[in-house]
Amino acid sequence: MSATTLTMLLAGAANLLPALFFMFTALLGSNGMNSTQGGKLLGALAVLLVLGWLAALGLARHLAHWGQARCWSTAVSVAAASGGAVVAFTVLALLSTLAALLWVGA
Repeated sequence: MSATTLTMLLAGAANLLPALFFMFTALLGSNGMNSTQGGKLLGALAVLLVLGWLAALGLARHLAHWGQARCWSTAVSVAAASGGAVVAFTVLALLSTLAALLWVGA
């Protein structure tokens, strides 16, 4: 298995936990809204999280290639790329959650 494949698998799986956390946060945030606002919030956040997840996978792939080009060991480049992708996705998910809450007027 190549370093980029392993990195994308690890980052993709690790990013599911923050995605579930932020969807649960949005679900709790939509508790006092009417059905239109709640539906818009959850739908917008789901789309933003999927786009952020795909962007994080692309970043993980790029970072793994970058680490391998600098002759890092496979373990170091996979760990750095996966960790960087998870941090980037967590920041994107937080910003997406805040943007979606502001968009629906919560």
